[in-house]
Amino acid sequence: MVLVPRTGCPVRAALAALGLLAAIARAEVMLTVQPNRTQIYLGESLLLNVVVNGADDSQSVPDLTALPADVQYLGSQSLSRHMLQIINGHTSREDVSSRQFAFQVKPRAAGTFSTGPITLRTNGQRYAGRGPDVQVTGQEVQDLVSAHIAASRETVLVDEPFTITLSVAIANMPPPNEKYEPVLPTAPPHLDCTCLSQPEVQGLQTPDLKRLLEGLVTNDPRVPAVTINDYQTQSMDLFAHLLNGTDPRRAQPIRFRLPAQSVVRDCRACQEYTISLAYTPRQEGDYTFGPLVFKGPVITNADARGQALLREVFCVGPAVTVRVVPPPETNRPDCFIGSVGTRLAARAELDASICKVGDPLTLSLDLTGDISLGNMRPPILGLQPDLTVDFRIYDDNVESLSIPSGKRFRYRVRPLREGTLEVPPIQVAWFDTASRTYRMTRTLPIPVQSRANTQLVADSTNQPAYAMRLTVEHAAAAAPAAITVAAAGAAPARLLPPIRILALWLAAGPLAWLLAWGGRHLYRRRISLAQAYRRNRALALALATLRAAGPQPDAAQVGQTIRAFLAARLNVTGSVLTPGEVATLLRAHGVTATSASSCGALLARLDQALYRPDAAASETAAVIPEALALLPRIAFELDRPIADSEETP
Repeated sequence: MVLVPRTGCPVRAALAALGLLAAIARAEVMLTVQPNRTQIYLGESLLLNVVVNGADDSQSVPDLTALPADVQYLGSQSLSRHMLQIINGHTSREDVSSRQFAFQVKPRAAGTFSTGPITLRTNGQRYAGRGPDVQVTGQEVQDLVSAHIAASRETVLVDEPFTITLSVAIANMPPPNEKYEPVLPTAPPHLDCTCLSQPEVQGLQTPDLKRLLEGLVTNDPRVPAVTINDYQTQSMDLFAHLLNGTDPRRAQPIRFRLPAQSVVRDCRACQEYTISLAYTPRQEGDYTFGPLVFKGPVITNADARGQALLREVFCVGPAVTVRVVPPPETNRPDCFIGSVGTRLAARAELDASICKVGDPLTLSLDLTGDISLGNMRPPILGLQPDLTVDFRIYDDNVESLSIPSGKRFRYRVRPLREGTLEVPPIQVAWFDTASRTYRMTRTLPIPVQSRANTQLVADSTNQPAYAMRLTVEHAAAAAPAAITVAAAGAAPARLLPPIRILALWLAAGPLAWLLAWGGRHLYRRRISLAQAYRRNRALALALATLRAAGPQPDAAQVGQTIRAFLAARLNVTGSVLTPGEVATLLRAHGVTATSASSCGALLARLDQALYRPDAAASETAAVIPEALALLPRIAFELDRPIADSEETP
């Protein structure tokens, strides 16, 4: 428990409240569990990502021993981020702790597989989490056909190529027919795999499937072949239709002749048919290939008349997942931009060489070379102390532009003092895939002349040396004309003004007092009035922004919109709130436990989508309808009396 002392000093009260929020943030740890697939076949493995929000300890690994599955720990990576805020000239830094752990899980039985409970012990506390259920479908046990999907590498960096090989091994017939392929040309079996029909995958450079499959097409009806996915054609070969007894007016599956070789599987001679696909990743993430489904007849033997004996077989080759991971965390510099490659060049320039103190300047940073661009992020210049000595840098509104072979980042900076200043060299780090180490490059320093806003000139004629006055040029005034005296000037005049003017003067005093009193009253209430205005328009502004997100919403923008709504309604300075803070603050303001936990879960999903480029758009699009329904409910629960709110079960 954190006690807040009663005091008349608003500064001390604010510091105590900030201490309370910091204590809540430190104590709140949340587990988010997400499988990469929710439907698999028995014998397949799935990738289970466990994100720990509120802690970043690589030694505290979540415990999955309660799961009825074979579990393999694949490693972890930090998702922590650092944010700088500049409010009224004061710079504050906020650190958000988070770490993602990856596991390969293979269920032991068919049916509904529960991805929980998953527990974590850290800082003497025990936390638990659970993800969505996974449906595990069983398959026939047989020894005639085996399907496989293999990856040349299970973990790669961005721009490191890898190969996916699809293979089907069919047992040979017993002697003396072992030299014949166990596939009947007139009854080709069928192969089904999604990676043979996806010409494009976000974040991957995919092979040319059209060219690859066209090279495998065969029109010879006497050759053993297979059909793949839903590829069909309208054949004009009437002889082939008559020979096969098919209708020439209907589209027929395309026959593919796969490369075959003799192999030994499980001490049994087989014919193995393979297809190899080459990929190059452009973004970090988890990419799943498969499963590979085989169904159709295979030849098991021949009868006395030489007729083929067929058996229908259904077989599934387990899917594989290739993880495109960031470089190692060991020795990672703070100025790392997320890119990997072999060469990086950095160049910086200002849009002006002469300015005044406080003038906004544009600092352009160009990063080019043989490096990955999909995961490149702007370096946080505020973390480089040399840059903040003479300049105020705004890292929260960096503009990103694409340039040939690189990117350009534009920062807004302001000089803090006058004189001949110099923008120090900017440090930028990347991971060199050739040497497998972090390397760093620096820009050249940039000189800039900063002048004062108002120049004062000393008047040393009849004044002391410390006296100063502004130099002002006056235009020469013309000489006045001669004075003319008129006879009307001798007429008597009234000492008091007219009655109307006198009445206005008398009424002006009370009116001025009323205006001063009213203005003083409004001035004292200016903070509460501004908060009320911000609170009243927060819901409408958030809903309008979410509805205008478009078909490809940005996870960072959607999360910032929800946090801005909560900050306005909860009267919290700033809009950088962790999911744990959101759930705690909402419960403290009378929101039901269901709504508070749902809001925290939405923000956790959006934060996770920022580090999953392959699923960011789809996950964000799924979150927006839930947010449109949840935010009005939270606003209603915040407005109703505390006594009417739902009690915590």
